[in-house]
Amino acid sequence: MWRVTDKQLEAGIRQGDILLVKERGTPKGECVEGTEATVAATHLVKARCFIRGPKHLFALDPAIYHTKGQHDAIYADSDGWHSVRVADETTPWNWSIRLGD
Repeated sequence: MWRVTDKQLEAGIRQGDILLVKERGTPKGECVEGTEATVAATHLVKARCFIRGPKHLFALDPAIYHTKGQHDAIYADSDGWHSVRVADETTPWNWSIRLGD
């Protein structure tokens, strides 16, 4: 779903279809000061700084809140950079419907 290793999945923090993964160092790119970014239309990421990578949003000391209130907030378990990963989405089976996030 998130295209991560088993080790990253085990260490990551999940909120619905979002996975927060600790990064080893500072990602490449310009650090944009800011406090909030929205991912997957329903997840608000608050952080000290953001870097938009080609595949992921990177956040410094992030916390993630679900705008519909369907999930508890999640917080980085350590200081530093984390990637905010949105799960791959596919078309549901013809007998099912998407109910939430």
